[in-house]
Amino acid sequence: MMLGSGDSSHIVKLRGLPFSTSVEDVLDFLDGVNVINGKEGVHMTEVRPGRPSGECFVEVESQDDVDAALKKDKENMGKRYIEVFSTDRQDMEWALNAMRQNENGFDGIPNISDDMGVVKLRGLPFGCSKDEIIQFFDGLTVAVDGVHLLSDHTGRASGEAFVHFVDKESAQEALIRDREKIGHRYIEVFRSSAEEVRAYGARMESGFRGNRGYRPTPYDRNDRFSGRFGARGSFGSFGRGGGGGGNFGGRGGFRNRGGGGGGCFSVHMRGLPFKATPQDIAYFFKPIWPTNINILYDNSGRPSGEADVEFECHEDAMRAMRRDKNNMDHRYIELFLNSSPGGGATSGGGSFKQNRNFRDY
Repeated sequence: MMLGSGDSSHIVKLRGLPFSTSVEDVLDFLDGVNVINGKEGVHMTEVRPGRPSGECFVEVESQDDVDAALKKDKENMGKRYIEVFSTDRQDMEWALNAMRQNENGFDGIPNISDDMGVVKLRGLPFGCSKDEIIQFFDGLTVAVDGVHLLSDHTGRASGEAFVHFVDKESAQEALIRDREKIGHRYIEVFRSSAEEVRAYGARMESGFRGNRGYRPTPYDRNDRFSGRFGARGSFGSFGRGGGGGGNFGGRGGFRNRGGGGGGCFSVHMRGLPFKATPQDIAYFFKPIWPTNINILYDNSGRPSGEADVEFECHEDAMRAMRRDKNNMDHRYIELFLNSSPGGGATSGGGSFKQNRNFRDY
């Protein structure tokens, strides 16, 4: 999929599209709005191949066209009303990259020999490309087709990948890149093996994608937020009863930046759907990355519809507040800022990236 060739940053997002919506339907809905390059300026998105997300991005020629599109907010397409938002190129490219990652992820057992060295990455940004991972290991020789992006049990990109090298010496050297960054994210690098890759592929083959009766193993459940913030993927570890910050996965070695108390860079959420998961909350704030998600429960143990979400810095928390009054599953979410400049940085980068032994995943 190619983005429109125009340099414009005038972009609108449509939400609530019927799953059968075509590019032509979008252009008809936006009648009178100048779309860059016609069909090429409309970018439909999917949550996974073959499953439309109900959202699309449209590149338009000017701010006047953005304003004209916004006037169509809540107008109907068929029997459904469509929400129209003004957005930016970063949001569009984040969504399109994440979609491509799901399309081009792990596609069966790779051709890998026991002589190859293998590492596993965790903490990749949503939408991270294979080329970015190869660049992360600049100076080392990644094998041909040696990057395999992994999915969680819902089919979404999990933020993990296997990378195999031409020899085990290169994989050993790759471990030194542990806790280095892609963008603003620290990437964890673990030892792995051809055996682990084959085992993962076998699980995929046996129903990881389509078998409703399949129950994910701890590896499968270690997706971006169930594994990072929950104990072995347990949803119930997210601050049940409302006390304290959510637990960081002990295997990941991350620290709780604030312990649920004052001083951390956090945003309080109210009005969440009761079925909302940590992944849903993370997606709500994209492309900003939470460092901790603490879903709050009432005294009977049921979700309260509230959560505390921590971020890496005050600037990220301020950016997150732009999502105030946006919808999640047709419910609008209220956000409350619990952050101040300079308050809550408990451990700087120097103490976070510390000397330690290489870890097995």
